[in-house]
Amino acid sequence: VGCDRRARHRPHTRVRDRGCSRRERGVRVMSLAARAASCGATPSTSRCRGGTSRGHGSLGGHGRSPSTCGSCVLGGIKSGYRRVDQSVPVSWRALPHASTTRVSAKANARLSDSCAECGMSRRLDGVFSQRASLSSAFSFRPHNCAATATHVTRAAASTGVETASADAADAAAAAAVASGYFQSLKSRELNEALQLLGKGPNWRLVFDVFDQLVELGGAEAGGKNGTSSLEGANAVLRGTNSGRPKLPNAHVATTVLSAAGRRGDLQTVRRVFAWMQKQGPGRSAPTAYTYTAYIQAVGGSGDWRDAFAVYRQMRQNKITPTSHTYSALINVGAKGGRVGASAAAALVEDMKQDRLVPDVPVASALICAYGVLGQFQNAERMLYAAESAVKQQRKGDASAKPDARLYTEFLIASCRCGRPEVAAAVFETENFPKTTYTCTAAIKAYGECDEWRKGEALYEQMTNGNSNKAIRATKITHTAMLSAYEKCGEWRRAKSLLAKLSAQPGQNLETHWNVTMSACGKAGEWVECEKLFNEMKKLGVPRSSVTFSVLISAYGTANEFDKANIRFKEMCDLGFTPDDYTFVGLMSAPASSGDLQTCLEIKKFMWTKHGVRPTVHVWNECIRAADASHNYEQAVSVYQNMIAVNIEPNYATRELLEKVGKNGVEYYEDKQAAANFGTLVASLVGVAGMMAGRW
Repeated sequence: VGCDRRARHRPHTRVRDRGCSRRERGVRVMSLAARAASCGATPSTSRCRGGTSRGHGSLGGHGRSPSTCGSCVLGGIKSGYRRVDQSVPVSWRALPHASTTRVSAKANARLSDSCAECGMSRRLDGVFSQRASLSSAFSFRPHNCAATATHVTRAAASTGVETASADAADAAAAAAVASGYFQSLKSRELNEALQLLGKGPNWRLVFDVFDQLVELGGAEAGGKNGTSSLEGANAVLRGTNSGRPKLPNAHVATTVLSAAGRRGDLQTVRRVFAWMQKQGPGRSAPTAYTYTAYIQAVGGSGDWRDAFAVYRQMRQNKITPTSHTYSALINVGAKGGRVGASAAAALVEDMKQDRLVPDVPVASALICAYGVLGQFQNAERMLYAAESAVKQQRKGDASAKPDARLYTEFLIASCRCGRPEVAAAVFETENFPKTTYTCTAAIKAYGECDEWRKGEALYEQMTNGNSNKAIRATKITHTAMLSAYEKCGEWRRAKSLLAKLSAQPGQNLETHWNVTMSACGKAGEWVECEKLFNEMKKLGVPRSSVTFSVLISAYGTANEFDKANIRFKEMCDLGFTPDDYTFVGLMSAPASSGDLQTCLEIKKFMWTKHGVRPTVHVWNECIRAADASHNYEQAVSVYQNMIAVNIEPNYATRELLEKVGKNGVEYYEDKQAAANFGTLVASLVGVAGMMAGRW
């Protein structure tokens, strides 16, 4: 208020007498007005009723000198600053620039009609009262005054002014929607209000507001023109119904779509997107941001094919994707297995055609996709390219490193590609950006390198009470350390860490118990695994199908086939749905004993009765059973059947084939038969490698 326009873009760390930033006006007005009320000074003049003041009559005006009244709380303020009370430290909080508009600045300058309860003045600007944001309608109302502006109300929250309770805010929000309050807002203010409402507990009201606007806009246009609702809506878009309610524009509709996507409401996401497509070219047509929000929403549910279909439609409509679109699409594709990751990697050619230089999010997403595909060299090239680009930007500074997110994805991709030693070496380089995520990925890499001691030392550094907050351990970090113990066979250390975590509040998680049980089961300690399973029930830790599957797998590893069947029946009786890992555990015992027929029956049973499609892990167990029974030709036949049903082999498949080939050559006494079998298996191993894309 009363600031120098030439100085409004200058960064001010404090509220200065001359030229305070626009973002700080709201905090300043609310704080000074509330404190001035205690001595009777009004915010419009800043004069104490018991003293005098020189200078201009607005807060923070040019050349304004401090008040002369010794008893006034505004007195004794040093020139150049506006600290209300020198005895109490005040934290001036800079608010977002978008929260203060030109209209609200004018409204703050016209303060009058003092409020008797708190000394604040109510604005008489009718235009601004109609444009008040959502927070002024139901969120922050200092001392029950009239609805205030966004920046003023947020300032009240930051300066400690009383706020309405959550229940009152919820009721006020619902009342605002029912009264049609949002229909009076312009598009920009409506968009901001919906964004704020979508982040709160009443996020479903966003959809009610959208439906009201669509219904009102279509009905007004259609009813008064004698046309259908859709034709009337198009008339509104063309501007033929000036002064009547308009349909939501693309920004508002995109905000509604994003709110639904964050909450996992795919039905609303698709409904809003379909409505925008029906509007045709105009103010409500989908934009690049709309397509990006839709891709993120459907990708979060795992429907990567729908995301790529929308991308092709976006291309057909001649809408150029942005870097955010590509990063979202590549991330979605990477979650779709090898097929989805291949489609994501193919987007590089489209980016070249658009002359779009990959930024850090795009590069991180590509490294993730290359990790899924097992293309370690491509992931490594992408990392080196990003490092070179950063060094060039910083004029050859060797210590300059890209964003930590890039390294996190590279460490994970290296482990996926079977190169954890490279991930560990990169982590140990000089000036490596160490964050919680990079350190957690490094612990995972150390576990796969059988270097659990290094992972343990890093974990202790992260869990130390005096450690840097940037590398503070999280729940995922604890799981990574337990997983490292599991891979290295250190089941006793896993149990010890689980006991420490269980004693901490909020760390008694099912995931930690499952990983510890898996560590015991893989070490052949099925008794310890069973004890942990029973202890979970005593302590009230929830058990899931994963918990039962881990226990069944532990029984299978120890050749306790009967116990595995009993637990499987108990699991089904309790209503838990088995998955492929459950049936792999059931097949472990017969596969180790060479009972191929039982394994094939389980593979058929899981699909016909439980609807679980056999995965590569199930087929690998069948190959292992054939190898254990010395039926090497049958093992090759099982592999060929797996390829025929489009199941992609993995590392374990290749290792099993190599073992089958070696054992088969030694088994056949006839040299010619042994040579032929060895040639066949060698060719199959090569095909498996090419299909997996890793050798």
